[in-house]
Amino acid sequence: MSIDLLTGDRTRADSVVLPVLERPTRTSQDALAEEAGYTHALARGLSNDAVVLQRRAIAVQLRTRTEETAKSAVPDLLNELAEGGLAWRDIARLVGVTVPAVRKWRQGGPSTSEHRKSIAKLLAFIELLRSDHMVMEGASWLEMTLAESSITGLDIYSSGLIESLVLYAASVLSSEELLDEYDPQWRNSIDDRFEIFTAADGHPSIRLRGAELIG
Repeated sequence: MSIDLLTGDRTRADSVVLPVLERPTRTSQDALAEEAGYTHALARGLSNDAVVLQRRAIAVQLRTRTEETAKSAVPDLLNELAEGGLAWRDIARLVGVTVPAVRKWRQGGPSTSEHRKSIAKLLAFIELLRSDHMVMEGASWLEMTLAESSITGLDIYSSGLIESLVLYAASVLSSEELLDEYDPQWRNSIDDRFEIFTAADGHPSIRLRGAELIG
C-alpha cells in the first residue's frame, strides 16, 4: 500500500502516485533585476523630463533676451555680431537672408520686424552662450565640426535647433545626440569623407577625399 500525496488516501502498491509539484519561487536575483530595470526606466524618464524643462527654460531666456536686444538699431546689432567674429555671409545664413540684404541693413536700409527679431535672436544666442555657458568666442565655436561629421554649429542653428545647441553648450546633450536630432542618418555620411588610394610604397592607404598626398 501507499499513500496518495494529493488526496491522502491509501492506494494499492501498483497505483500511480503523482508527485506534488511546487510553484517555482522568485529568487532574490530576479527581484533585484526587476527593481534595477524599474529604477533605470524611472531615471531615464526623469532625465527626459529634466531635458524638456531645460528646453523650455532656454526658450524663455532666449525670448526675453531677444526682446531686450531688439531695442537696439539694426546696424548696431549687425556690427556687434561682426565684432564678435561672425562673417557677413554667416550672419546672412543664420538670419535667413542674402548677403546684399545684410549690406543694405548695415547702411541703414529698412528691415521687417521678423528680420529685426531674427538678428536680435542671433545676438541674444551668442550672449547667452558667453554669459551662461562659458563659450567666449561664439563665432568660432559655431564653425567647429561636431563629432566625426562635417556638420557644424552653423548648420544646427540654421536648421532651427537653437535650444538643442544651447543644451549641447551646457553639456546636457552630447555631440552625437545633437547630431541625431539634426540628421538621424549622419553616421552614414562619414565613410564618404574618406577614400582608398595607392601609396608610394604600393600599398593601399586611406585619406580624406580631395586631400593631397604629403611627402
